[in-house]
Amino acid sequence: MTYDIHFLAPRIITRPFRPIMKYTRFNAAWLAAFSAALTLSACGGSSSSQGASQASATTSDAVNNDTPSATPAAPFDPASNPAVPVDPASTPAVPLDPASDPVAPPVVTPDQPASDAVPASDASVTPPAGFQVGTTTFDPALPPEPALPASSQICATLPATLTAQANGLLPDSADALDTAPDMSRIQAALDSCKNTASTGLATNKVVHLVSGPNGANAFIAGALNMSSGTTLWIDKGVTLFASRDPRRYDKTKGTASCGIITASDNGCLALINASKIANAAVVGDGVIDGRGGSPLISSVANDPNLMKRPDGNGTMSWWDIGWMANKVLNQAQNNPRLVQISNGRNFTLYRVTLQNAPKFHVVPSGIDGFTAWGVKIYTPTAAYEAMKNYLGMPYSPDTAKNTDGIDPGSSGTITSNAGNPGVLTGDASNMLIAYTSIRTGDDNMAIKGGTGTVNGRTYNITVAHSHFYSGHGMSIGSEMAGTAGGKSNPDVTPVNGVLPSVSNINVYDLVIDGADNGLRIKSDWSRSGLISNIRYSNVCIRTPDSSPDGKPQALIFSPYYSPTTNAQLYPNFQNISLDGVRIVNASSYTFQGFNSASPVLQGSGWNAGTSGWPNPPVVNPLSISLNNVVADVAPLNFIVADALVSIGAGGTSLPFANANGVQVTRAASTTVSPVDCSQAFVPFPMQ
Repeated sequence: MTYDIHFLAPRIITRPFRPIMKYTRFNAAWLAAFSAALTLSACGGSSSSQGASQASATTSDAVNNDTPSATPAAPFDPASNPAVPVDPASTPAVPLDPASDPVAPPVVTPDQPASDAVPASDASVTPPAGFQVGTTTFDPALPPEPALPASSQICATLPATLTAQANGLLPDSADALDTAPDMSRIQAALDSCKNTASTGLATNKVVHLVSGPNGANAFIAGALNMSSGTTLWIDKGVTLFASRDPRRYDKTKGTASCGIITASDNGCLALINASKIANAAVVGDGVIDGRGGSPLISSVANDPNLMKRPDGNGTMSWWDIGWMANKVLNQAQNNPRLVQISNGRNFTLYRVTLQNAPKFHVVPSGIDGFTAWGVKIYTPTAAYEAMKNYLGMPYSPDTAKNTDGIDPGSSGTITSNAGNPGVLTGDASNMLIAYTSIRTGDDNMAIKGGTGTVNGRTYNITVAHSHFYSGHGMSIGSEMAGTAGGKSNPDVTPVNGVLPSVSNINVYDLVIDGADNGLRIKSDWSRSGLISNIRYSNVCIRTPDSSPDGKPQALIFSPYYSPTTNAQLYPNFQNISLDGVRIVNASSYTFQGFNSASPVLQGSGWNAGTSGWPNPPVVNPLSISLNNVVADVAPLNFIVADALVSIGAGGTSLPFANANGVQVTRAASTTVSPVDCSQAFVPFPMQ
């Protein structure tokens, strides 16, 4: 049996963007008077995004190759879960416990509410359209857009000597004699252009990669190291390709650690490495290509560590290694990332395209000050999707495993910090991801807070005006345990005297189109902590019809991410706010707090270990508020447990009810229009 939720489709009014807006509301009585008019489907029901293929729901993280826990999904039952708007008089309000749900501290970037304030209207008045998601081109709340360097800043200009094919790939002849022919000259230029006196991008020295004679447009390099005060500028039409030689990324020369499968995945340097430096950048309208689907080669003759295809037909690619490690052997692939920024200050990515990464694309770890503006991440490209992996499966976002887009996260405390003034604690802080487009084979973004308490904290991150395509969505977690060893932090607001591990995350004006998870917070009792003050506003979500490993979920907040052993690092998700979120097609939903007596923890793979089962049980209810959260189609599955749910005056169409440890508080309804998704779902902005 199926159930439809009927709403009156609001009239869409096209108007200029107004950056600082107040709410527009329409009351439940007005809505109910026309509830049978038509099903709200103005934003498009097709779940297949142009330029984005359907993605897998299997998610992996930097340390663990995790498999999400399989939680039985309860079917949507309108009898026990009535859709809202609901007459508040018919549902007794259960007040939230202030001790469990304190007032959230302010976020760094101002909120972007849904629409302009108007008086409450009667049934004869058509409310104004909601915020038009995905169309903003200027936001005065953000800092100024970065700029390309001035010609006077150029310290070294390097012309290309190699030429890519029409499909964007390199011929095998390009690295037949030397597996990284441009590595030495690019590294020498980066070293010579170091500028520790730089105070920012405008005073950096620049290494400029440009086209060469006779149409040359490509470079090949292995692991490169950035220096303070240096900008790598990749010109339009130019591509920096990653070497496909694992020996170019080994952490210790002469000791093979990259391009192999082991229990951990820490064996490779990245293509671009920025460690303990300040004021560095990679900019330009060019491309960085990781060549994830190309067969590997080696600079070591008869290299015994070069992995061969099991059928004997050549060597494995990076993505072949990733698939075998994750899906066949349940281990970890040692593949290089494209950009790794570790324990520094003020790193910028601007306008550059990153594609075909062997593993993660960008990881800002333990860094204070990171900006990604106008960046495009696309994996795999069409040329690779026309190829097959070692098992005969086409390369796709599903078979290019662990190719996360941008993964900010904390790190361990830094004890040595030469050349980078200031004390670094391993915190990941003060980051901006704006006007980005990400289509990849794992999390589009995953904000992390460390696997243990020794890690620093993660806070003050803004994601604005961006489009996500195939992938695993806008994630927080699963590693969220960092507390800097319990040290105080004046930049983090405590919740009931406890400093959160991850806090002050502001996500607004986001389009998620084709990702099998939409907005997601994930963790478990082996690597979590207090997560607080997470705000999502003005978001449009369209999930695919299906995914290889389960039903797509538009909203999923779960402390039971992956079966693990109890390390007493219990998830605690507080002050989560959704304001102006619209899901335009059928999807599933999960809202769970942590309860050590939950039957989920009795399932396969969970283990109380030496810590045992807490007695009395540990219960950390999910504290979440929803205002103007609209699902155009009834949920396929709807799981809610151990949660304090506050529904704002704008209401929600999701069927929350007081059951299974859930307490629902509803504000009196006023008028509000759903956010406008009519122009949100657009093709990936290809070059």
